[in-house]
Amino acid sequence: MSSKDVTIISIAGKQNAGKTTLLKDLIPKLKEQGYRVGTLKYNIRKFDIDHEGKDTYKYSKSGADSIAISTQSEFVVMKKTANPLTLHEIIEAHFNDVDVVLVEGYREDGYPRIRIIDPQDTNAVKTDSENELLLVNVKTENSCFSIDGISKAMNFIEKSLKIN
Repeated sequence: MSSKDVTIISIAGKQNAGKTTLLKDLIPKLKEQGYRVGTLKYNIRKFDIDHEGKDTYKYSKSGADSIAISTQSEFVVMKKTANPLTLHEIIEAHFNDVDVVLVEGYREDGYPRIRIIDPQDTNAVKTDSENELLLVNVKTENSCFSIDGISKAMNFIEKSLKIN
C-alpha cells in the first residue's frame, strides 16, 4: 500500500475538548470493521519517550542520530531532525501500512476533519459540511460523546476512506 492510499482524518478541538477520548472510542470500532488504524499526535512542543538511565537515553545523549528499540511485537525508532517533518513526510515514511491515520493537532491541507465543540458553540461555529464533522462534547459521567455522536464520527470516517 502506498501512503497515497492512506486516509488522513484530522481530529481538532480546544485543549481538553475530548480529542484523545474520541480517538480511544473510535480506534476499537474501526478495528472491529477490519480497518488498519494509525494515530499521530502532531506538532507538540516536546515529549519524553526515553528516560534517564535507560540505554537508549544514553545512546541519544552520546549523539546518536537514530535510536531504535524493539520487542517481539513492537518497534520504535527515534530520529533527531534538523527541521520539523511535515505531516506528509511522516505518513509517507511510517504509515503506509494502515488504512486510516487519525491525526490530533494538525489543521492544514484540507484533510477531512472532525472538530469537537462545546454545546454552547453549536450555533456560532461555521463548518465546511462536506469535509468536516462537528461533534458536540456532551461530557457525561461515563463519556464525552453520545452513542449517536460516535456513530456519526464512524460514518464520516468510513465515507472519507480511500478504500471504499
